Amino acid sequence: MKRALLSLSPLFRSTSTCNRSFLIAHLKPRLCISKSGSTPTATAFTRGLHLLRTPPSALPGQSVWQFVASRIRQATHRSGVTRRTTGGGYGGGPQGPWQRFRARINAVPSNYIFWGIIGLNGLVFVSWQVASITYQSTGDPSSYVWMRRNFVSASENLRAGRWWTLVTSCFSHEQPMHLLFNGFTFYFMAPTVLSILGNVGFLGLYLGGGIVSSLAGIAWREYNPKRAQRAGAHGASGAIYSVISFFTCVAPTATFALFGIIPLPAWALVTGIFLYDGYSALHDTRSETDTAGHIGGLLAGMGYYVAKRLRIF
Repeated sequence: MKRALLSLSPLFRSTSTCNRSFLIAHLKPRLCISKSGSTPTATAFTRGLHLLRTPPSALPGQSVWQFVASRIRQATHRSGVTRRTTGGGYGGGPQGPWQRFRARINAVPSNYIFWGIIGLNGLVFVSWQVASITYQSTGDPSSYVWMRRNFVSASENLRAGRWWTLVTSCFSHEQPMHLLFNGFTFYFMAPTVLSILGNVGFLGLYLGGGIVSSLAGIAWREYNPKRAQRAGAHGASGAIYSVISFFTCVAPTATFALFGIIPLPAWALVTGIFLYDGYSALHDTRSETDTAGHIGGLLAGMGYYVAKRLRIF
């Protein structure tokens, strides 16, 4: 079973253009937002990012329910607190081991984080191909079995004590098209959220979303074995969905380009994905796709946003 997603990219309408030589030289995709003039999409994103960084004490008093309801309706988030690169983002200083560790991670160029994740996915994909070819050519299944035991999220692996598969499965793609679609979406979505959260925050979102996605898929297959396959699942889409839903909470009226072509508001796209995967999970219309894992990833991203907004961590 795989976790796959529809390819999409954020689309910001702007009068400025990307500097291609800069893009190639820095090996990092970026979004072009005009410095002069504004558009609904760019304005929504800027307002969302501004409010995302505002300390709760600086906002009018309100209940949690009022906050959630108003932010969903009005696309609001925090405001302009300058990120401290030595403190790991969102305040804090080098006071203890954890703060110093965060500072070291945030000191790493974000390109390394971005391309490191892509590189790990590529490396695991190559490992799957080598294991498969070896199995087919020699009849020895040991390498292929090893990959399944260490890069697939399944209840059998958890019972055997291989808890790391909750994470490693999020870097695991056995089929080329599976890797291509997930990689396409990550390439366009990750840099924006990485710039918002910083290295530590982004890794927490990506890895945390992947773990929640893996657990959601396992729980659904265990709870509903007649409809959902009991085999394991792998793929980065659960983690990527958490990135998408987080970005949607920050800027719900931003425009996504579905398959890089069809423009859709972020809130509509995420809502559609949630309903489509929810229906598929309940009625088992896509038995080869871990739809429950997709939903887990979406919810993880939303929960991460609320936690950041309430400064739970």
